[in-house]
Amino acid sequence: MGQPSDKWGWEQTGPVWGARAFAPRGGQDHLGLGSVSSDRILPLLAPGINVLTIHPRYWSFYSWVLDTFWAAELPRTRAAFREFYRPREALFAMACHVCDAPEHANLAGNIVGSMRVRGLAARDEFDPQFDYIKEPLGGYGLYYRSTMEMMGAVVVAGPANGFPFDAPTPVGKALAAAFGRAVDGTTVGRRMVDDSLEAAVLRDDMVAFARGACLCQLRGTDQFELPLLQDLFLHAGAPVESVARRNTLRLILDLSQTSPDVGIGRTQFRELIYFRTLEGGIYEPQPDLAVTARRWRIYQAREYFSFAFNRLFGWVVRRGLQESADGLSLVPVARLWDLIDDALDNNEFATDRYLGDQAAVRARTPVAVFVDAISSIVDLTPGLDAPWPRAKLLDEHALYDSCHNVVDDDESVVAMLALLLLLYRRFGIPIRVAELATDQDLVAEGGSLRIGMARFFTLMHRKVMAGATMSELARWVIKDFVIVQHERVATSKLPEDTFRFRRVGDHIRFFVQEAPAQFNDSRFDALSTTVHELGLVSALRDPARKLTPTGRRLLEDGDLSTGALAKAVSDLPSQPERAP
Repeated sequence: MGQPSDKWGWEQTGPVWGARAFAPRGGQDHLGLGSVSSDRILPLLAPGINVLTIHPRYWSFYSWVLDTFWAAELPRTRAAFREFYRPREALFAMACHVCDAPEHANLAGNIVGSMRVRGLAARDEFDPQFDYIKEPLGGYGLYYRSTMEMMGAVVVAGPANGFPFDAPTPVGKALAAAFGRAVDGTTVGRRMVDDSLEAAVLRDDMVAFARGACLCQLRGTDQFELPLLQDLFLHAGAPVESVARRNTLRLILDLSQTSPDVGIGRTQFRELIYFRTLEGGIYEPQPDLAVTARRWRIYQAREYFSFAFNRLFGWVVRRGLQESADGLSLVPVARLWDLIDDALDNNEFATDRYLGDQAAVRARTPVAVFVDAISSIVDLTPGLDAPWPRAKLLDEHALYDSCHNVVDDDESVVAMLALLLLLYRRFGIPIRVAELATDQDLVAEGGSLRIGMARFFTLMHRKVMAGATMSELARWVIKDFVIVQHERVATSKLPEDTFRFRRVGDHIRFFVQEAPAQFNDSRFDALSTTVHELGLVSALRDPARKLTPTGRRLLEDGDLSTGALAKAVSDLPSQPERAP
């Protein structure tokens, strides 16, 4: 017999009969809710700007690199482009770390390759061949390629177009020419064009290059890329996409004027788009931005909605592991319901939230009674387009904030049910459903496979009207939208085993893995950096922020004049046709 496998044994698997068929994986989005926001809703609200495409100037830098590649006498292959591309982006990342311009203090968001390049900033010379990132095509391949294609700056190679590798479109060539003028005359810029990047680059040359090329310098490039990138971000793509993107950028400018003495970060952004209040200031959208503001409010409602389910999922996983000695025994489903009823019968939620003894929540409490008690504290009467008064201990963000942890007490179960009920009253009662008729693409997103809000609130309304108790509500939510939903999502990911639990008859087997609950990225960093670096507003995180004259004109007039890109394209020198 051979040697015993080190993959078996109590320390690795527990008893052999409990071993899993596939190697467990960490995984994420265990109820499939995150993808609804990130892949379906946000692309409708901010097309062409995703979580990681933070800096507009990368559009022109990558266009310049591609254009320079196509001008060189090199094989048109991915391998040839990789060898051409990597030293140029490595040097660009280094330049952005040695930049000494005063504007650099306001640079927000990641520089591609910064994790490895940051430690080189104090050096006197820089190696262009430094291995700055694992991805062969760096930030272009990881983040910007698809958005640049969507916005018409590049053609991504494929069988249908006959290109052996990506190439700049006329729009991309115009951006490339503008960036090239910004770095023309620098030693590093000339070396990149001449393809002489074998020797090290001196610090002084790198600093001089940064003064023309750094991401922070876009705001001052009126004679180079800035008007072109403003035109691109406001007008590129299909009309429905450019309108949505333009209105979202205007919304950021509009809400930036609320409580100007308070910095706006990720949390403040969520509170502004949802409640429309911040530190005593009230955000009232311009009339022509009312629809956009409401759609962003629906997006944040979806984030609270998803968090409630994911937090209940985490509660079930961790309490189940406690009951099963970290998964070594099965837990009867009936025992899970007992745990839920115990939480409902023994919680101090009403006391903690100052609802009063008469509003104590118990397993047999009718849902309608509980939601009326919440409504006595949280004012749910203002309409979908009005500011919503805050309730310090009981509104949606307060409930999220108190449960953004792994403390699986009785109160966290009640808090997440309360969060769902608040959202139901805001968005799911019949009168609100009628008001949301034009926004059903967002409210219904997710459908039955990914828990759409519209479907869920319809079902919840029936239960409330039928006199369901809190116990019945909790069992329904956890069985149909936590247990069944997790099994559906985890099964679809096989052979990667991301199961946190599985039903075995009328029992549940739990597995030792994390079950986090958090918001998805709202793209605030990318959006706020975009409006700042396009020269429309000062940094949103700073107090006393102000719109620039261009930003004010965009906000008040609804658009900026178009044509800068078209003129730049027409001014390009004619070149002989070149086969791909």
